[in-house]
Amino acid sequence: MLSPAEVENFITRIEERVAPAEKAVSEAWWKLGTTGTEEAQKELVEAGNAYNRLFADKDEYRKIRGWYEGRSSLENPILRRQVEVLYTEFAGKQGEPEILERIEELEAEAESVYSNHRGTVGGKEVSDNEIRNILRTSGDDALRREAWEASKTVGREVEETVRELARLRNRLAREQGYENHYTRSLKLQEIDPDELARIMGELESATDEPFRELKADLDEQSRRRFGVEITMPWHLPDPFFQEPPEDPDLDVDRYFKGKDLEELTRRTYDSLGLDVRGVISKSDLYERSGKSQHAFCITIGREYPYDVRVLANIRPDAYWMDTMLHEFGHAVYDRHINPNLPYFLRSVAHTNATEAIALMMGPLATEPGWLASVAGAPEAELRDDAEKLKARQRASDLVFTRWALVMYHFEQTLYADPDREDLNGIWWDLVERFQLVNRPPDRDEPDWAAKIHVAVTPVYYHNYVLGHLIAAQLRDHLERYVTHGPFYESEAAGRYLVESFFGPGARDDWQTTVERATGEELNPDYFVKSLF
Repeated sequence: MLSPAEVENFITRIEERVAPAEKAVSEAWWKLGTTGTEEAQKELVEAGNAYNRLFADKDEYRKIRGWYEGRSSLENPILRRQVEVLYTEFAGKQGEPEILERIEELEAEAESVYSNHRGTVGGKEVSDNEIRNILRTSGDDALRREAWEASKTVGREVEETVRELARLRNRLAREQGYENHYTRSLKLQEIDPDELARIMGELESATDEPFRELKADLDEQSRRRFGVEITMPWHLPDPFFQEPPEDPDLDVDRYFKGKDLEELTRRTYDSLGLDVRGVISKSDLYERSGKSQHAFCITIGREYPYDVRVLANIRPDAYWMDTMLHEFGHAVYDRHINPNLPYFLRSVAHTNATEAIALMMGPLATEPGWLASVAGAPEAELRDDAEKLKARQRASDLVFTRWALVMYHFEQTLYADPDREDLNGIWWDLVERFQLVNRPPDRDEPDWAAKIHVAVTPVYYHNYVLGHLIAAQLRDHLERYVTHGPFYESEAAGRYLVESFFGPGARDDWQTTVERATGEELNPDYFVKSLF
């Protein structure tokens, strides 16, 4: 029989050790993201190793594992949930200290490479933003190809690092009795691999025909635009075909020319009654040398008031408007977790839950109602663009789903055997199968390693997919039962999210969180219906 008092005392003692170490890791991560220096890289490794060591004690792990296995006898649901959360934390940090430390070093090295790497176009080093701009706007076929190839050169720099990371992660997983790191990651994320496979299979089937039709139309547009017989990856608008090309008759970026994206972000969340001014004041939002070229939201520690920050590289266009709304979706979730919860429950319910909020907010950047009410776009222009904007969002969801299927299947292959010599070919097999993108002739480059998630955020992409499903279901519930109109115009929606989604934090698992907030279990039909 478990002793609740013993469990509570253990949790109190571990919290005292974990809180400062966790805060140090977040601060080091922020410093590396904003500077990219070797000093910051070293600090992150040291902080990460110190954090990992807190969960490395084998006797403590055996104790928490025993409590986890017998947790049904704990009558207090809050205490039971703390045991579940702590178990996944301990289990994820078990293994030989030397291996855990080496993983920290390699992850920091990879992050630094991605932050500092610049491809070369026309003999000049260019940022990811500049490459993206070429692929979105240029009609010069040779320039587009050079920019696309430049976007992949980081893969050569990190390929061996990523393979070594996969080997080491697998070694730790197999020591715990798992097939590999991929399987262990899903289990520790409280995701059933078979259930996930079922969902991904359903999405593959549901999107296959509409995506083929969409891709055929996009290819025809590319053939006309570039005067080519066969469309290639550099004829697409981004290096990985994560988003559809712009409709030549739809210039969404014009709605943001001369606009202050910070101000539009504030207005959006003000309409929901969710103030983000404090987050903006602590954020780093504009590009510069040495800084991470990506975007993320981070919380420094778990003390209240929460220190939440966003890193971005803003330009006045639709892409970065979407990104700002997305990242600040993470931020409002983090800011509104009930501070009275126990320390280890002062977190989001799950990665896919916070992605759901971000993915519900980001697409507002191209929604006619939001463009009119928040961005102040002329209503006459929006009437002309309304159907095109709707088609663009449908295309965006289709394109992203097919891209996510590539990542889902590739990472399973990578962790099945990180030493496979044909990983480059397998990557392109999947790209051709799911995205219908032609592989360049005779290309044998580690293009898969150019995607930062494969190195430093492994076994993550399925959470974006689940996030899309939750977002569709949550928005339907909000607008049907809470706001009876666009959720983004109502403080009632903000209050509902705080009470039913944000506030409870990690008090419940993600499935329970979805059911509490929407009144039903996760149902992919809400997302699938939006594709037709």
